[in-house]
Amino acid sequence: FAQLQGGNITGTIKDEQGGVLPGVLVTLQGVDATQTFTTESTGEFRFLNLAPGRYKLTDALTGFSTLVREDLIVVVGRNVELPITLSVAAVAETLTVTGESPIVDAKTTGTATNFTSDELNEIPTSRDPWALLRTVPGVMVDRVNIAGNETGQQSNFQSKGTRPADAVWTLDGVVITDMAAIGASPTYFNYSNFQEIQVATSGQDIRQPTGGVGLNFVVKRGTNMLKGGGRGFFTNDRLEAENVPDELRTRTPAVTGATADHNKQIADYGFELGGPIVKDNAWFYASWSDQDIRLVRSAGNIVDRTILKTTNIKGNWQATKSDMFNVLWFLGAKEKHGRSPGDGGILFDAPTATYEQGGLYVDGRPHGLLKFEDNHIFSSNLFVSGRYAYYNTGFGLFPNGGLDQNAGRSFVTASSYGSTRQGINIRPQTTVSLDGNSFHAWGGASHEIKFGWGWRQTKATAGTLYPGNMILALENSVTDTRARVYREGLGTDQTRYADFYVGDTITKGRATIDVGVRYDRQWGASLPSNTQSNKAFANLVPGIQFAGYGSPFTWNNVSPRAGLTYALDAAHKPILRASYSRYAGQLDTNTLQFSNPSGTAGYAEYPWKDLNGNHLAEANEVDTTTLLSFFGGFNPAAPTSGVSANVIDPNLKAPTTQSVVVGVDREVMPNLGLQVNYSFTRTTDWGANQWFTPWRGTGPTGYLVASDYLLGPVLTGTLPTLGGSYSVQTYIPDAAKVTAGGNGQFETNYPGYRSQYQGIEASVVKRMSNHWMMRIGTAWNNPTERYDVLVDGLGNPTPRDTEPLVNGGPFVVRSSGSGAGDIFIHGKWQFNGNAGYEFPHAIMVSGNLFGRQGYPFPVYRTAALGRDGSPRVIISPALDTFRLPNLWDLDLRLSKTITFQHMNAEIAGDLFNGFNSNTELVRNRNAASPGQTGFYALAQNLSPRILRINLAIGF
Repeated sequence: FAQLQGGNITGTIKDEQGGVLPGVLVTLQGVDATQTFTTESTGEFRFLNLAPGRYKLTDALTGFSTLVREDLIVVVGRNVELPITLSVAAVAETLTVTGESPIVDAKTTGTATNFTSDELNEIPTSRDPWALLRTVPGVMVDRVNIAGNETGQQSNFQSKGTRPADAVWTLDGVVITDMAAIGASPTYFNYSNFQEIQVATSGQDIRQPTGGVGLNFVVKRGTNMLKGGGRGFFTNDRLEAENVPDELRTRTPAVTGATADHNKQIADYGFELGGPIVKDNAWFYASWSDQDIRLVRSAGNIVDRTILKTTNIKGNWQATKSDMFNVLWFLGAKEKHGRSPGDGGILFDAPTATYEQGGLYVDGRPHGLLKFEDNHIFSSNLFVSGRYAYYNTGFGLFPNGGLDQNAGRSFVTASSYGSTRQGINIRPQTTVSLDGNSFHAWGGASHEIKFGWGWRQTKATAGTLYPGNMILALENSVTDTRARVYREGLGTDQTRYADFYVGDTITKGRATIDVGVRYDRQWGASLPSNTQSNKAFANLVPGIQFAGYGSPFTWNNVSPRAGLTYALDAAHKPILRASYSRYAGQLDTNTLQFSNPSGTAGYAEYPWKDLNGNHLAEANEVDTTTLLSFFGGFNPAAPTSGVSANVIDPNLKAPTTQSVVVGVDREVMPNLGLQVNYSFTRTTDWGANQWFTPWRGTGPTGYLVASDYLLGPVLTGTLPTLGGSYSVQTYIPDAAKVTAGGNGQFETNYPGYRSQYQGIEASVVKRMSNHWMMRIGTAWNNPTERYDVLVDGLGNPTPRDTEPLVNGGPFVVRSSGSGAGDIFIHGKWQFNGNAGYEFPHAIMVSGNLFGRQGYPFPVYRTAALGRDGSPRVIISPALDTFRLPNLWDLDLRLSKTITFQHMNAEIAGDLFNGFNSNTELVRNRNAASPGQTGFYALAQNLSPRILRINLAIGF
C-alpha cells in the first residue's frame, strides 16, 4: 500500500454464454482525464493507479448492448474487480447500472483502514492525522486530541507489537519518514489537503519494507471543473466547559477552570483552488492553511502556542496518450512558542526553560518537498511509474531563557529552573524510485507481475548545546542530587537505502495467489565534525575533533511475502484471506551515530550540593573527584579522543518482523461490508547497547553478562495510596570491568529478546449511499514480550518500568516526548464507531464514539546504579498491575449546507468530549516523590467539552 496513490478497476467481459469478448472498447470517465482500453483475447481490461473518487465505465462492442456502470468507487490500495456480461442487441441500445460498485476486494490479503473524503469531511475530528490513528483497530495512541488541542504535537503509537521505529509515512507516493526520529513524520499537514488517507497495520503490500504501520496520504488533484473555496474552524475558552476533578479543586492553591490546563484558542483556516489548465489535458490544485493552537498550561499559566502553516501546489499533465506527468510542492512549516522540552516527570513551569521552535533548512535548495513523477503506459500489458523527490526539512529549538542562564531540573518538585538546551536539526532526503506492472495469461491463469526499484538517501545534522556553564543540575530525590557536565553535541549522519522487489498475483477462478520477494540494502556513514568543550570544566569534558567513519555493517535482507484469497461464491461476496510476510526493520541515523562521539551531547555526571539553594549547579558546588556515570560517547579515560569508546557490532543485524493474517470479508449488502481478522506478528533482533568488555572472548563481541553485575540496594517499602509492599533487588555493573572494557558500550542485537502480538479485529464499513454512512471497528489486542535471559537492553538484571523483565508480560511503548506526559501505551481492547446521516434540506448529523482500556500505571523509584545512572526501577508487582480508568470520548456534529447558484456554504458545529469526562490520563508514578504534586498526584486529565464553530464556502 505504501507508495500507492490510488486504486485499480479491472475486469473480464463475457457474452451471455460465458465466452470472453476481445475487442470491447472500455471507456473510463473520471473527474479529469478520460481513459480507454480495448479488451484483449482474454476479455480482460484494466485501469491502474486511479485517483480516489467516483468513475463511470462504458463497454461498447458492435452487435452488443452498450453497458454503462456508474458510481464506481475507487479507494487507495484497493481493487474494483468487475465481471461484466454483454448481451446481443438487434438494435443499438444502452443499459445503465448504478450503485453496483463492490466494497470487498477479492485480492487484498492484509489489514488496512481507508479514510475516504466523505469520512474526512463529515465525521467530527480534531483535523489531525494522529487523531485518526486511534480509530484504527490494533493501533494504540498516547494522547487524546480534543478539538485540536494536541494538533501540532507528534503522537507516539504502538501497533500490533511491532517497533514504533518501523512506521512508514508516505505523502503522494513519496516515503518521507523521519529517519532521525525513526518512525515519526518530519512534518505536519493541512487536513483539508487529502483526498484519502490509508493506514495499513499488517500483511502490508510488497512495496512497503517494514512490518510497522504504513500511513499513506493522497493529496487532492485538480479536475475539469474549476473548484475552490475557503474554510475556518474556531473555538476558544468561552466555548469550553469546565471539568476540573475534585482532587485538583482541593489542592493548595486550588485548581479552577481558569488555572487548569485548557484551550485558550484553536483556529484553523485556509483556502484551496483547483481546476483545468487545459481541459482534459492539464490540471492544477493549490492550497494554503494556517492553524493557530493556544493552550494554557496549569504549570505557571504558561500559554503554549503552536502555529502550523502549510502550502501545497500540485499539477497533473496528460503529456501524451501514454504519459501522465505530475509535480508536487509541499511545505509544512511549524512555529511553536513555549514548547516543553518533554523530559518525563518535569512540568517545565519556568517559562525560560521552554523553547521557541522554527524551521531549519539546507541553504540553496527549495524548502519542503518537491516531487516529479511520470506514469507511462508502454503497452496494454506494461505500466511503469517513475519518481524523483527532494525533501528539504528540519527544525530548531531555541531556549526562551537564552544560552546565558544555567539549567536545573527537580524530580522532587517536578519543576524546572533556569534555561534549557538548544537543539538544531536539519534532515534533507532524496528519493528515486521506479515501479511497474506487467500482465500476462499463462497456464489458464491471469498473472500481474509487480516489480520495482528504489534508492533513498537521508542526512541528519543534529546539534545540542546546554546553556550557561553547560552543567545540568538534577534533583533525583532529596538525597540524590547530581550535576551533568556537558560538552556540545554536533554531528551529521547519512543513511542510504536501496531495494528491489518482484511479485506475481495469480488469479484463476475464485482463487488469487500473491507471491513475491523483496530485497533491501541499508548502510551509511557518520561524517566529520568538531564540538566545543564544557565552559566550566573544559579539561574534564573537552570538545573533540571527529574524523568520521563508514558504517561497519551493511544490512542485506531478503523478505518473502505470500498470500491467498478465495471467493466462496461466484459473486465474490464472501472472501477468505490468509497471508504470511517477512519484513526488515529500517535503519535510523541514531544507530549509525553510536560510535560517533560528537553526535550527542556527551556528559560526565558528578555529585552536586546546592549550596545557595537556587536549584542550579555552579562549578564550586560540583564534586569532580567522584565520577558517577557518563554518557553520549564521552570516555573519562580518554576525554579528548575523537574515537568513541562505544563500539558498533560489525555483525549487527536488522530487526526482523514476521506477520500472519487470516480473515474473512463479506459484502452484506451493496455498499456495506464486514471484515474479521486474526493477526500474529513477531519481531526479533531488537537493538541493544551493552557495556563493552573486549577482554571477554575474542574479537569485538564481548559485553557484560548478568554475573558481571554486583548487588545493588534493595528497594523496599509500602506502595503509597495503592497499598501492598515491595522488595526489589537492584544490580550495578562492575565498575572495574567497565573501565577495563574502555568505558564503552557495545551496540548489538538484544540477545534472546522478542516482542509478539496476537489480536482479533472486526469492522463494519458502510460507505456513503442512500444518505448515510458508518464505520465501526473493534479489536482485542495482546502485545507481549519474552526474554531468553532476564536482563534489559543494557544487560542489567534490574527490572525497569520500560523493561520489567517478565516473560509473557505486556509489550509497552512509553511516551514522554513532544509535549506528552508520562504515558504507557497498552490497551487490551478498543472500540470506535462513527456514522453520519443526511436529512432533508441538506442537514447532516454525525458522530464518533471512541473507547479503550485504561493505560498501565507502573510505579517506580529511582536508584543509583553506578555506570547505569539512576534509572526508573519498577516496584509494582507487574507493569500493568495498576491501570488508569478506561477512556471514552464522544464527538458530535451538526451541519447545514446552503446552496445558491454556483456556490455553497456549510455551517457546522462540532461538540467534542460530549460526556464532559475528566478521565485521568497521567499521574505521578514516582513513589519517592512527596507532597501534593508527588506520588499519585494527577498531572493530566481529559480536556473538557468544547464547541467548535465551522464555516466553509465553496464554488
